[in-house]
Amino acid sequence: MYEQKIYFGAPGTGKSYLINKKLSDEGISPDKIFRVVIHPEFTYSDFIGQLLPETNSGENKITFSFKEGPFTRALIEAYKDTSKPVYLIIEELSRGNVAAIFGDIFQLLDRNKHFESRYPINNKNIADKIITLNGDNIILPSNFNILCTVNTNDQNVFPMDTAFKRRFEWEYVATEPIKSDDNTFNVNKNNPRIFLTTDTGEQQTNWLSFYTKLNEFIIKEMGKNEDRQLGQFFIEFDEELIKQTYSTVEDTQKIAKTKINAIIKNKLLLYLWQDVQGCYISNTQNNLFNKEISTYGELYKKYGNEKVFSDEFCAKYSNIYDDANFY
Repeated sequence: MYEQKIYFGAPGTGKSYLINKKLSDEGISPDKIFRVVIHPEFTYSDFIGQLLPETNSGENKITFSFKEGPFTRALIEAYKDTSKPVYLIIEELSRGNVAAIFGDIFQLLDRNKHFESRYPINNKNIADKIITLNGDNIILPSNFNILCTVNTNDQNVFPMDTAFKRRFEWEYVATEPIKSDDNTFNVNKNNPRIFLTTDTGEQQTNWLSFYTKLNEFIIKEMGKNEDRQLGQFFIEFDEELIKQTYSTVEDTQKIAKTKINAIIKNKLLLYLWQDVQGCYISNTQNNLFNKEISTYGELYKKYGNEKVFSDEFCAKYSNIYDDANFY
């Protein structure tokens, strides 16, 4: 199957997980997969390659040679055997200036019915690395696939113009938990027991139930955009720790509870406070946290020791503690 696709959605929805699973299920050899992570300072030279100086041993002479970037390495591999698919994986695509990063390569993204580049470009540096080419014109062969990920709520996003967007398929990755092969929610995947302090004392739920109720409250009660939600893998919990949270041994579960509370405090609270709640508690009825909490420092200190979530959240989603769907 020919692919030039962008997986997009809220953070932690498992976009990279889906790509890895897809390639694994299809039996793609690791040497046919090239991965790169984009960041704001990422450039065309980082992506395609650049001329770098070299000094020959024993000679006082500096020469310049082209050192390939991940795009060029993937393209070289694709040309070696066009019967075998090659995948270029671009993570966090929107965190860089894609127009500048792709440069003249952008023209190659327009594919014909055979999934080859409709229009070639002249790039001698790349062409010289592909021994099967005659001349300096290059195209993307049909076995050259590009899969990308985009977090829709990333604060460092660069705008993508329509011309770039329309050259990709866009597949939305929902925030709901991943499903098993039988199309039921996989309750054994990244789903530790969670311990919450309420007015009636400590209550136990699990991660799948907790984060899905958070998402529901964020949309329905707070009126936020769906890109403020979070996915199942917003936090990736250690498998051994997950098992310990369900232990019937009191000391083991106590230690696990302490570790889980620390992980929630250090990986989730700041996102909920800044990106979801908005750094302040209003007088309306749609607060996620208690109105008595006025600073993040106060929230951080109280979590795990006192009730921090609002009455509205706790009342509307009291079944968070006995949701049978996620046990």
